[in-house]
Amino acid sequence: MENISQIIFDELEKDLCENAQSAFIVSGGSSPVQIFRELSAMQTRWSNITISLVDDRVVDINHDDSNEKLVNDLLIQDKAKDANFISICNQSKELINLKRPFGVMLLGMGEDGHFASLFPKLIETNSEYFDLESDAEIFFTEPMGNPCHKRASMNLSMILESKNIFLLVSSKKKIRSFKSSKI
Repeated sequence: MENISQIIFDELEKDLCENAQSAFIVSGGSSPVQIFRELSAMQTRWSNITISLVDDRVVDINHDDSNEKLVNDLLIQDKAKDANFISICNQSKELINLKRPFGVMLLGMGEDGHFASLFPKLIETNSEYFDLESDAEIFFTEPMGNPCHKRASMNLSMILESKNIFLLVSSKKKIRSFKSSKI
């Protein structure tokens, strides 16, 4: 994944040159682990980069299912230790007020076709989460997904307020799901 890590790094650098600040919004799960490790070893002005999550499971930040824990353990380390972090679960107002467009949005996709806790079944019951005209919002769901926890997520209109969006589809099963997804 070194190539994608370098591309993301280059886009963050470009955004820093243009704006002096940048935002790197990431997903959790297993897909971005190697990218996090590679980026944390790269030298840049991390203190000018704000990192946050596009979604997280509403669990204690020390829980193994916490995406916040994953980001803190693997990305905000080494040369990236000075990056600013905003918690989607505990600082959602600050995240909504973060300057957009975000520099880089890194999304992962689940085997069922969801990304950012925007599960396909939410289209039928909560279509406003997918409304491209709606205001930026952080919403909280009932327990869902695997692992099954309450979730916090950006709505789609907020996600799309990004200069660069990368979607990691990391297995054959996920590729099949992506090709047949309604999202």
